[in-house]
Amino acid sequence: MPLNPLAYTEAVVGNFLRYQLTAYPFADPDLYAQMRQLLSLEETRHTPLLNGPYISLSQAFQQGGSIRDLVADAILHRHMVDLVPYDRVYAHQEIAMRAIAAGRTVLVSTGTGSGKTESFLYPIISRCLQLRDDNAPPGVVAVLVYPMNALAEDQLLRLRGLLAGTRIPFAMYVGKTPRRKSDVNVEHLPPGSSKADYEGSLDLARKQNRPNAVCPAEERCSREEIRTPGSQPRILITNVKQLELLLTRQSDIELFNGARLEYLVFDEAHTYSGSAGAETACLIRRLRSFCGRRPEETVCVATSATLADRERAAAGKEFASRFFGVPPERVDVITEQYEPDLWARPGIVSGPIQGNLRNRLRELLEGLNAPEPAGLVAAWARDALSLRVNSAQWESDLHQQLAKNEVVFQIADTLKARARPMMDLVETVSTAVHRTVPEEEILCWLLLGAAARRGERPLLRPVVHAFVRGVPGAIITLPRDRERPRLWLSAEDEERDRADELIRLHVLTCNTCGQHYFEHWLADFRFTRASPDGGEAVGGGGRLWRSQDAANGGQRRFSSIV
Repeated sequence: MPLNPLAYTEAVVGNFLRYQLTAYPFADPDLYAQMRQLLSLEETRHTPLLNGPYISLSQAFQQGGSIRDLVADAILHRHMVDLVPYDRVYAHQEIAMRAIAAGRTVLVSTGTGSGKTESFLYPIISRCLQLRDDNAPPGVVAVLVYPMNALAEDQLLRLRGLLAGTRIPFAMYVGKTPRRKSDVNVEHLPPGSSKADYEGSLDLARKQNRPNAVCPAEERCSREEIRTPGSQPRILITNVKQLELLLTRQSDIELFNGARLEYLVFDEAHTYSGSAGAETACLIRRLRSFCGRRPEETVCVATSATLADRERAAAGKEFASRFFGVPPERVDVITEQYEPDLWARPGIVSGPIQGNLRNRLRELLEGLNAPEPAGLVAAWARDALSLRVNSAQWESDLHQQLAKNEVVFQIADTLKARARPMMDLVETVSTAVHRTVPEEEILCWLLLGAAARRGERPLLRPVVHAFVRGVPGAIITLPRDRERPRLWLSAEDEERDRADELIRLHVLTCNTCGQHYFEHWLADFRFTRASPDGGEAVGGGGRLWRSQDAANGGQRRFSSIV
């Protein structure tokens, strides 16, 4: 079953909170029990440790043409049918590919996980396959520039899987690229190795816990190989600083002698702003000039998840025009295309989920996370919602039922424009359906909507944003009506619910034995001799140290509880 984001988020947050017990490993049974209760997910949703959740919904991307259609239209090379791991592309990917094939400058501004990389990578690989078939002389065809080496390395792994056995040379040239071929400490497959050879070696390396220890014959793994005439990569992955060095150092600049430079790609284009953006724009012009390419002869591509959308397409076009040095009319801004909603006509105002909502939410999470969720979820739907769900087709049955559910529709409608805090969502949906819909019920509907499917498409695609932090500083109080201390996860909690307290102290624990200690701040407290000093003298030879905040010069004192 595909990942359910609500269930996954609940599990991640719950595991993190349980880990927080290690910060306060109380040996005292009462304090330990209080800490476990306070760090339960149900309690922590209402404390400063958790900010959120904020909920949004992703829309399903519109399907575009098939790989075979793109091959038939001469957009992709015929061999791409074997290389691409799926049959179709998204509509925005197809639009981008057709624009690149037409020689347009392209800004692909679509969300995370939308396949921006494939939008430019498939046309580039197709062109390299055609040059291979034509026995074209060696030379750099495409330069892919990433703002961070981590992104460049991720792209390198993707190219290894795609280009193994294709005889298309590629390389990553960054600061840590080995200088000599003898310095390469990964298994480099010999020339003529097939994709099956690469996958077999890779599978063996993974079993040995060496997932990045194999590279195909097509990869140029060292600077020596990259610089060797006749061995230059067709596709070069680098970063801005390294590209600047490549155009400066005599030993590297020859890499671009005779380079075709038909494609120039900048990923995460929104990072190129201000003076850094201006310097990078100059670098682009220097590279084209050195390779003898006019602006219209190099297809430039920028990608970003945030740079433009349908409302800001003009701003995105202006940015790409200035960044790449091409007229605005030669720029295409590609944004997301969505499938139409799948809602039946909602009109049934659902009654509340039956039973204790906290228990129902926990039961639903357990059911969805089970190895075989069908029977558990079907039983839950029957007991909590009085819905008849066939366990053999529970996902489609849920979709059919929920697609006409007024509460689920109102949740989706509320989240259509932007992410909402949970409390805002609760208030808006409750007003729309004329009854109180608590937070736990909202979470149940989101979980069910993510699990409900028609084919491969879920009814709801929730995105959960939760900001969780560790215990900032536990507090112990001794209220007048309790015999034992009361534990608080934070000063904010204690101040919000402050009662009639005799004592209020910060508490710490020994990580070895779990003994807890109180931390307090005193005015003019000194302990440099056998007994404490400072403070104020009082009758009978005693001394008094008044409480004082640390910010006002208080001195720290620790004492253990007996």
